[in-house]
Amino acid sequence: MKLNVQFIKHPGSKERMVVLPESQYRVLKRTAMAGVADLEEPAPNSPLPKRVLDRIAAGENPVRAVRILRGLSGRQLAAQAGITPSMLSQIERSGKTASTKTLKAIAHILEVPLGAISPHLSAGIGGVPADTGRAVAWILT
Repeated sequence: MKLNVQFIKHPGSKERMVVLPESQYRVLKRTAMAGVADLEEPAPNSPLPKRVLDRIAAGENPVRAVRILRGLSGRQLAAQAGITPSMLSQIERSGKTASTKTLKAIAHILEVPLGAISPHLSAGIGGVPADTGRAVAWILT
């Protein structure tokens, strides 16, 4: 995650203050609270941890699975992507097809390749090897 920080020099103090967006603060806080043991290496040939790939293979929407991994609320992701929370909810719940521009924005915010969240724009789920033995079905409405 790229942090958008601002440093403020406090008069009379040797230490600088750091200001960052609340959504990034929340991600950092959750990561710190989870501890180093919860940080996972990506699965082979994928930018995502195995537990996230398993959730996607079990039927969870990829946008939702990665959003939760990144520690963002639906409202935070929607605001950053420039869409309404309702639109994001439709994308996550019903598989509503969003514009390529919107999906690219979401992928950029979630720091994953476009194919990890949009099966119709790329083959596979973020590089999930074809021989995993997991059945994955995409229903586009």
